[in-house]
Amino acid sequence: MWIPLFIFLFGLAIGSFLNVCIYRIPRAGMSIHSPRRSFCPECSQPINAYDTIPFLSYLLLRGKCRHCKAKISAVYPLVELATALLFLVVFYRFGFTLDFLHALIFITLLIPIAVIDAQHYIIPNGLIVTGLILGFGIVCAIAYQRADVWYLLTRLIGAVAGGTILWLIAVIGSAILRKKAMGGGDIKLMALNGLFLGAWPELAMVIAFSAISGAVIGTTLIIFGIKNRQSAIPYGPFLSGAAVLVLMWGDSLWEKYLQFVGWY
Repeated sequence: MWIPLFIFLFGLAIGSFLNVCIYRIPRAGMSIHSPRRSFCPECSQPINAYDTIPFLSYLLLRGKCRHCKAKISAVYPLVELATALLFLVVFYRFGFTLDFLHALIFITLLIPIAVIDAQHYIIPNGLIVTGLILGFGIVCAIAYQRADVWYLLTRLIGAVAGGTILWLIAVIGSAILRKKAMGGGDIKLMALNGLFLGAWPELAMVIAFSAISGAVIGTTLIIFGIKNRQSAIPYGPFLSGAAVLVLMWGDSLWEKYLQFVGWY
């Protein structure tokens, strides 16, 4: 009872920190530690400590700044809630193991990557580099604990293969469409996915799920007039969502696919 509650509250706190990263990292002249206090983007007034309680403060303030009454973006509570719920799912999926830590690190990276790309059409190099360093460390720890060198090799192969495959897709797509088909950030993100998930069949599932979801969402946006055929649609959120899906349930999904095609 208390452990899931703690995990949920911990997720809310991490989600609040991720909101700081999401707002500050893409903006020049700002960092996650400067300025020290959070502030309202509209009136620049520092936010009181009692107004920074994850998710709850948004509800108590009715989604408005205490000082200027400007609307607070719903992205803030959604990020906090999504982080808390995903942390809880990870706990029930993996328990207190190194795989649990591995999944938490990966999800904590994917959330700001997805939101920043959706808002600004960029995937910051700082998040990718941080992810590669932390990812290498955690997969080394898991490989050591299991005495399984192959586990480490598949992750390293996955990182190289992930970046290479998406780079090839980007080159071919650009040649066919005669315009830039994919950003460099997506290629680096796929390398990160490969490091955390492995090479085969994980990368194939990430590409398939991200392509399908991207096509469905993109078509929907065009139908409703939110986007047109020439509009850029960030691919990072779809790669991130597909990676989370494979992280949590990749084995069972692959098994069901093999059963469906009669290979299992």
